[in-house]
Amino acid sequence: MNLKALRCCVEIVRQGSFTKAAQHLHIAQPALSMAVTRLEEELGVTLFNRTTRKVILTAEGEQFLPRIASALREMDVARQELRDMADLKRGEVRLGIPPMFGLHYVPGLMNAFRRLFPGIAMTVFEGSAEDIGHRLEQREIDLALLESRRVPPDKESILLGSDEMLACMHPDHPYASKAFLTAEDLRNTDMVVFDRTFVQRHLLDAFFAEHGITYQVALQSNFVSLVVQAALDNMGVATLLRSVQQRTPGIVGVPFRPAQQMSFRLCWRSGEYLSLASKRFIDFAAQTHYLER
Repeated sequence: MNLKALRCCVEIVRQGSFTKAAQHLHIAQPALSMAVTRLEEELGVTLFNRTTRKVILTAEGEQFLPRIASALREMDVARQELRDMADLKRGEVRLGIPPMFGLHYVPGLMNAFRRLFPGIAMTVFEGSAEDIGHRLEQREIDLALLESRRVPPDKESILLGSDEMLACMHPDHPYASKAFLTAEDLRNTDMVVFDRTFVQRHLLDAFFAEHGITYQVALQSNFVSLVVQAALDNMGVATLLRSVQQRTPGIVGVPFRPAQQMSFRLCWRSGEYLSLASKRFIDFAAQTHYLER
C-alpha cells in the first residue's frame, strides 16, 4: 500500500473534507482523489461515501482508517526517535503560548535555551487558550503554555510562573490613584476587555458576577496591542497582567481586591512520545525558573 495514499485518507478524516485535506497536505485535490481511488481499488472496498456534501466513512472505512492512523503515528514516532539519536545536534520544539504571558517571558526563555542547544529550532504559535489546546490535541504542537485553570486534567504539566491581573488605565483616570479596586468601585465603569477566548475575561466576569455587579464594555477585542493602546488613550479600564503593565510606559496598574492571581503551566500530552528536544526544553524551563523573574 502507498504510504502517501494512506496519509491522504487519514487527513481527509481529520479535516472532514477532500478540499481541506488537499490544502493541508499542499497537493492538488484531483491528485488526492486519484490516490484515494487507487487505494480503494487495491483494497477492493470503498472507504468514503461520496454521495453527500460531507465526507462520511463507509463501514469498511470506519474499520480500516483508525488502525491506519494509529500505525502512521507509530511510524512517525519511530522516525522521530531516529532523528533524535543525533545527540540533539538538530531538532525542533513546537510551543504554543498565550499572547499576553508569552509577550515578555517566553523570548528570554527561548534565547537562553538555544544558547545551550543552538541546533534546535523553536517554532512558536500564539493564540488563545482554546486555540492552543486544540493545536495540542491535533498534535500541531508538542508543548503548550497555559493558565493553570485551562490545563486539561489528562495532560502532564509543570508550574513555570505566576502573574497578577490588574485594572490598567491612563494616569488621568479617576481610579488611577486608588490602592485597589473592588467590584463596587467599577460598577458601570467603561471597560476595555478581551473577548471570551482569554482567561482574563473569564476572571473579570466572575469577579463581577460574584457581587451581582455589571460593567460597561467600551471595547472588546482579542488583539492585545489594541487593548493596551485603548487603555493608554483613556477609553476605559483594561485588564492586563502586571508584567505587561510594568513594561508599558504611561499606563497605571491598580490591583483588584481580592487579588486576581494567575499561574502558568507548561503542559504536554500524557502517555505519548516526546522528542528529546522537547524533554530538554521542559527540564530547562523547570530548572532555571526563568518565567518567575
